[in-house]
Amino acid sequence: MRIVNKNYILKGSVNTNIVLISDIHYYNKKDIKHLNKVLERIKKIKPSYICISGDLTDISYIDDEKYLIDWLKKLSKICKVIISIGNHELYIRKEVNIYGINYTLFDKIEAIKNVYVLDNKSVILDGINFIGITLPIDYYYNAKKSIDDDKYFKSIEGNKKYYNILLCHSPININNSELLKEKNIDLVLCGHMHGGMVPRIFRKFIKNIGFISPEKTLFPKIAYGHILKDNTNILISSGITVVSHINRFRLLKELFSSEIVDIKIKM
Repeated sequence: MRIVNKNYILKGSVNTNIVLISDIHYYNKKDIKHLNKVLERIKKIKPSYICISGDLTDISYIDDEKYLIDWLKKLSKICKVIISIGNHELYIRKEVNIYGINYTLFDKIEAIKNVYVLDNKSVILDGINFIGITLPIDYYYNAKKSIDDDKYFKSIEGNKKYYNILLCHSPININNSELLKEKNIDLVLCGHMHGGMVPRIFRKFIKNIGFISPEKTLFPKIAYGHILKDNTNILISSGITVVSHINRFRLLKELFSSEIVDIKIKM
């Protein structure tokens, strides 16, 4: 699978360079060859921060976890790495509806120097307040419906003193929430939508919508790219692994590209 860079320049109260990657869906050591290519591409960008907005792993309990940890150690030598939790990290056995985060694995990941796992918590680094929200599994099940945003997003806490970046795996309904304004969120970094399963060749003509969402919603309006909501920028990456290992349509993966999002924020 080839790798492409997507570049954005945003106005903000800080000067920094952030790389966003999402939906890595690490499954076993066979994935490392491609992830090393991603790592080398990120090295050339020389970011100040790397944000991974969910679905680092394909399921909670993975094979060959030491290879993923070693890869994250290499990534953390480039710069600080901030990780939030997605829906796939909640799947222990999706087929029988058993869910839960593998905290043993994430404790090992958070023990890596320069790596921060934000499971419903925040960290302030060099004047930037990074916030990671873990959406519960029922959020993803209810994503097709009109949901009560406050139920899911009330834990978000921005701070007027800092530039506030929210890592929120799914963008569904987040752009409808007035909490972004109320909580002083400047930038939201998302994944989950896999670009709406739109091959990159069509992205010249299709801006934010997709063909289908992970929730099987046809033509989702919020699936990819840059959306400005009041004064909040929302960026949605199509991901590193566009079709996960547990997806029956994995043979379609060659139609898509891995995406590295290069975000320059300038005062």
